[in-house]
Amino acid sequence: MGIKKILFHINDMSRGGAQRVLSILIKKLVEDGLDIALVTLWTADNEYELPSAVKRIDVRKEIGDKGRLGNIIFRHTELRKLIKRESPDLVVTFGEKACFRAAVSMQGIKIPLIVSVRNNPYISFAKNPIMTRLMEKKASGCVFQTKMAKEFFSKGLQDKSVIILNPLDEKYLNADISKSSSTGFIRIVTAGRIVKEKNHMLLVKAFGDIADKYPNAIVQIYGSPDDKQIVGSISDYAKEKDLEKRIELKGINNNLENELQGASLFVLSSDSEGMPNALMEAMALGIPVISTDCPCGGPDMLIEDEVNGLLVPVGDEKALAKAMSRLIDDKTLAERLSVEGLKIRETAKADMIISQWKGYFDEVFEKALCRR
Repeated sequence: MGIKKILFHINDMSRGGAQRVLSILIKKLVEDGLDIALVTLWTADNEYELPSAVKRIDVRKEIGDKGRLGNIIFRHTELRKLIKRESPDLVVTFGEKACFRAAVSMQGIKIPLIVSVRNNPYISFAKNPIMTRLMEKKASGCVFQTKMAKEFFSKGLQDKSVIILNPLDEKYLNADISKSSSTGFIRIVTAGRIVKEKNHMLLVKAFGDIADKYPNAIVQIYGSPDDKQIVGSISDYAKEKDLEKRIELKGINNNLENELQGASLFVLSSDSEGMPNALMEAMALGIPVISTDCPCGGPDMLIEDEVNGLLVPVGDEKALAKAMSRLIDDKTLAERLSVEGLKIRETAKADMIISQWKGYFDEVFEKALCRR
């Protein structure tokens, strides 16, 4: 008796890293003939497309004016009802709030629960020790992205967990990387929502340190301008340094596999990450990469320093500026890092990664059956 139906739970399917991984996973499972239900709190404006066969259920649209506590209770109650009604073989959650919600809602329900930690638990889960302990006890298994993330949790959860790399989107695997930039500029690119933990200001200031040395260099920042204060700070800095035409806020772009091609280098300047999809995608496009060695260990898993990319300390403006100068000046080094970085196309192939997920699902499900 194998798995026939899986219920996934996540807050929404907006275009974030966890949502992207989940969308790829769901598509592959549907292709395999599994019955998939997806429970979200709401439908976002800009979402990943899902197969029509997926049963999508939004909980939040049913919430009235119940107050904060009332809404929390309502969501837990509704999720419990939905899980009982849908009667899946397995429940899988993405993100700490969804994990907590399922752990509470599924008390007394014997369906196995797999939780998936998609960000830095030392920030998110650390704020909720009681809920974290409850989740650890209830979960039948957990999928982590990094070893550092796994080490945050109890030995009990670690012993029934697995680490799985994020899958690359097919469009990055199939991208024609033979294209080169014809703009005449040294293009320094990055991609990610403009929020505090991404620390785009570190990149901007490091660029400011070397801008005079490379008058034909520009910085292009792709991503949703979520934090208006940070956007304002970037704009103010560019104006102050007379770099307004050389620091470009490009906004959201759904065709980054084309937009980023030919870039001179990619920089991830984050203070904190889970497993940075943007960094993986840049490597898959053959762009030389630099990243901060940030928790919770994603860049360190992806980059072997000086082999397929460069790692710099978190928040170190001078170290980042030096690394950027190295890749601009040393074409041989940049080319070598590019070639080595392309190997991620093999280690993060979607079919191979999804096979690991499916194998783990089967393992947890079989163990649950044996305990019944």
